[in-house]
Amino acid sequence: MLDPFRALAELGDSPRFGSAAAGMKTEIPCSPDLILRLDWMRLAELVRAISAHAGCELARSIVLEDGSVMFGMIERPNTPHPQRALVKTAPWNEWGATPETVMRFAREVRTAARTRGILVAPAGFTPAAQLAAQQHRIEMVDATALHRVLETLAEERRGLLLAIATAGDYLTPTCPVCLEKLSRQEGATQEELGHRVRRIQESGLVADPVEADCVEVAQGAEVTFLHEVRSRELRIAGGAVGDFVCEGPVTLLPGGMLDGTLAARSVRVEDGAELRGRFRILQGPPMPFVKEVRPWRWRCPGVSGKPECRRVNFEPHHG
Repeated sequence: MLDPFRALAELGDSPRFGSAAAGMKTEIPCSPDLILRLDWMRLAELVRAISAHAGCELARSIVLEDGSVMFGMIERPNTPHPQRALVKTAPWNEWGATPETVMRFAREVRTAARTRGILVAPAGFTPAAQLAAQQHRIEMVDATALHRVLETLAEERRGLLLAIATAGDYLTPTCPVCLEKLSRQEGATQEELGHRVRRIQESGLVADPVEADCVEVAQGAEVTFLHEVRSRELRIAGGAVGDFVCEGPVTLLPGGMLDGTLAARSVRVEDGAELRGRFRILQGPPMPFVKEVRPWRWRCPGVSGKPECRRVNFEPHHG
């Protein structure tokens, strides 16, 4: 993984960002769905442009390998009470915000004194993510909120921003390493299709539904799941309370405790672990509890020769 604070591209200076001739027009109507479908690069440009139009003083952006963008800014810079803020867009493979997304950003915000955090997640925030954001005083911005802001702008200014955001191919994501457009790769390998892991390391209530290939509760975490948890594999090293349905094996590691109802193909309780509540063995063929992963991915063509490009592997948002 790249150093989270190493600038891969200076968005404010790049000709890919902000270079639009006066009088550009777009026939594409503005809507939350349009914002939701933008390339991460175009989304970052739009957020920066809106912030600049509001009179904020912007620092240069940092592009992370996951397609998220982070930049600092000063609100009301020429007033007696300026406010520092750190803005970040959600990673491409998330696009919405989970509690883990919010917690990662909250830790980044804490590294800067007297700075508030603004997290932009076009696909929205799960109920648990909203709770985490409120607890850590993170401002939440989704596609609907961005659309509302755009609708308040003068028609000429709004048209210019949309023209810049939708010029050329604005739907295909960009490689965050080399800034070339990604290409659609059909027939990804089984390994790439994936072992999607939901790893929970923080104690607390998980209020959003959980579905994954593998769900892990880390050692030391005490977690209560509000909705039924569905997975192909379940590994518990901490404390987990709720209802669980697992297509495959369940492993309770030393120190792990599962309290609630459990339906699984098999259960292994290691020394020092504890299984409470009701348990039943699933019979018959596996049921499609977990949504199938899309059969294609966005990958970097690698024309730049940078080895980091090989790690760029984005799930599609649409189609």
